[in-house]
Amino acid sequence: MWNNPTLSSQSRIALLIDRLVSCPPNCLLLEGGTRNERRELALYWAMSLNCRANPGPCGQCPPCVQIQGHEFRDMFHMEEGKKVKIEEIRDLRPVFSQKPHFSYRLIIIEECQGLGSAPANALLKSLEEPKPGNSFILLAPQRENLFSTLVSRSFVLTLNRSTSYTQDDETEELFRELSGFVRTGRGWLTRTMKKGGVDQAMAQKVILRCRHELIQAMIKNEPSNLFSALSPEMKYQVMMILRKAEDSISFNVRIDLAMEWLAVSIWKNLNRGKNVYRK
Repeated sequence: MWNNPTLSSQSRIALLIDRLVSCPPNCLLLEGGTRNERRELALYWAMSLNCRANPGPCGQCPPCVQIQGHEFRDMFHMEEGKKVKIEEIRDLRPVFSQKPHFSYRLIIIEECQGLGSAPANALLKSLEEPKPGNSFILLAPQRENLFSTLVSRSFVLTLNRSTSYTQDDETEELFRELSGFVRTGRGWLTRTMKKGGVDQAMAQKVILRCRHELIQAMIKNEPSNLFSALSPEMKYQVMMILRKAEDSISFNVRIDLAMEWLAVSIWKNLNRGKNVYRK
């Protein structure tokens, strides 16, 4: 069995994928989780369909090795949905009618929430006229951002949202600055307004750090916790803010704008009408 850290954090989805191999859907939609987790599970699905071992994927046979290295001749990997052109999908349609070299041909479209109407319609036509041996894989933060016609023709698997957090000094520093802004309304924006002050990877770490703090506040009541004094309703509001900010970053919204919105939204929701923090 292929050993990959993503399979540990998304073991439930990996198990469901194992069960789907006996009767593969024409189109698999993976939503939720992180962008990397969606990508790794897409490769896991591709390997599961083409692995020579039983049960697979083994991660060692030629198809598995080629898929991991993105050198599999029956795999077409489109990394950004918003960059996919209608001509790319139209050019592939004759290929779909041909028998794959191995068991299955894979067409992976990442971040397909950015797919335009023209390429989406071209893709829809291929989904409506499925050819044996082809498997489409759509990746997106959440299905609501996709055309409903694509979702309706897909088998949807929802990944767990990551809650684990590994501490590092830079993330802790940014979290302290964000906490200071939420408490006082001052300080945080000077960091995010600086060009390149927070990149995508760091923004995701800060959001994950906030989610970790929020979960700890739900488990036990500690005065030092940023969210411990909040009501259950307000904690839920914060969780929704974190989710929207995470989705915005995955959708390639400008990082500085997404993080400013995150800070201001938490500040507004937690300080509206009353002082929600202990003095």
